[in-house]
Amino acid sequence: MTHEYDVTLELLLQAAKKTSEFLAGYDLKSFLEDGKTQSAVIMQLVVVGELVKKLPDEMKAKIDLPWKLMAGFRDLAVHEYFELDLSQVWDTAARDVPEVKEKLESFLKTK
Repeated sequence: MTHEYDVTLELLLQAAKKTSEFLAGYDLKSFLEDGKTQSAVIMQLVVVGELVKKLPDEMKAKIDLPWKLMAGFRDLAVHEYFELDLSQVWDTAARDVPEVKEKLESFLKTK
């Protein structure tokens, strides 16, 4: 079953990498001042959340990630966009996304 979801996992990894690329050279202050980067980061996090929803629970059980939180962010960003806390978006993207990248890369290398 794993191989049929490799494309989804690769797309997840690409979205995580883009998120990190968009944040390169930024700190919280510069992120909060740059609406274009905010939008780009939020969109990639939405993509991550959407892709997470396409993975079956059996696949998610193989990689220790906060899958429900990842999907939940997507729902929040799509349905409550104007309620997003940009400092929390920064924390998620700057702190949590690197761990997502690392775990996905590690998992995909072992295949």
